[in-house]
Amino acid sequence: MTEPRWSPVAQGVYAPAAAALGERGVALFVRGADGELLVFEGDAGGLGPARSLGVPVARVPESGTRIPVEWPIAACGTRDGEIHLLARGAEGDLVHGRYRGGELPGFESIGIPVVEEQGASLPMGLAGAPAACCRERGRLEIFAVSGEGRLLHTSLDGNGFADCLSLGGMVSSHRREEPVFGAIAAYDAGLRGMGVVVRSMSGDLLVKRWDGGEWRPFAPLQDPDSFDPLDPANAFLRPLSGPPAACGGGSARADVFVRGPKGHLLHSRWDGSAWSALRSIGGPLSTSGDPVAFTAGPIACAWGRYRLDLFATAADGKLYRSLLT
Repeated sequence: MTEPRWSPVAQGVYAPAAAALGERGVALFVRGADGELLVFEGDAGGLGPARSLGVPVARVPESGTRIPVEWPIAACGTRDGEIHLLARGAEGDLVHGRYRGGELPGFESIGIPVVEEQGASLPMGLAGAPAACCRERGRLEIFAVSGEGRLLHTSLDGNGFADCLSLGGMVSSHRREEPVFGAIAAYDAGLRGMGVVVRSMSGDLLVKRWDGGEWRPFAPLQDPDSFDPLDPANAFLRPLSGPPAACGGGSARADVFVRGPKGHLLHSRWDGSAWSALRSIGGPLSTSGDPVAFTAGPIACAWGRYRLDLFATAADGKLYRSLLT
């Protein structure tokens, strides 16, 4: 991977989400200062001006009423000209919108996901924002955490939303199932691979991986035995201090990013068989040459055919972009 260079692209915007737009383009969605959903479109040469898509609200099909859409909003393209926007509604429901040709007709409430094993018990709704990835053209894989702390999975294709499945929780060192909590991220790693990244109770990254046949249990992204407690480099690697971001490169590759203890970004890459060690990719510099720390807010990343776009907000109030290969 090339050494990243950071360039400011906007100021006073929050909660970035990014998705590939064709082979060479990218669409960046952010929250404006007044709560509206803004979109920037561009390519490796830069981003165009921001356009407002309005304050996001979702229509409830049965009643026609509208409910607020909570932030952050996730974005994922399905390689067919559409970018899907997903979020949690104010009542814990899953909301969905389609961005195509520069237009977003609106969001629609899909309802509170219910898994078959719940029986007659009432669902508690989503605990936070969903995440999504795309393994094959026209099909979206969607993940979210239920109020009970279970990881949920559904998919969307030309036939609509599939039944919701529970992938369970995290297994502790005492072999007890613990709830999933906090922000999650999802990635594809080719047609026969995808995964979900979460933070553990200790704050480290855990990955639940689908290998084309079955879902594997949550496992540490980094082997705990690989950390030397006396290594001074650990001060730049632990504890982690923000939500993870993940994206797939369209083949066996996947990338994960997270904020480190000094406000810099850390990166790990999946090569089809193992994750690389977390390493710092730094951050932007002020006009005086001093490092500017990133905030603990969402990080956005998206793989196109030729590059990876990475976005993060820094403590100076600016949203920065880096192009990686």
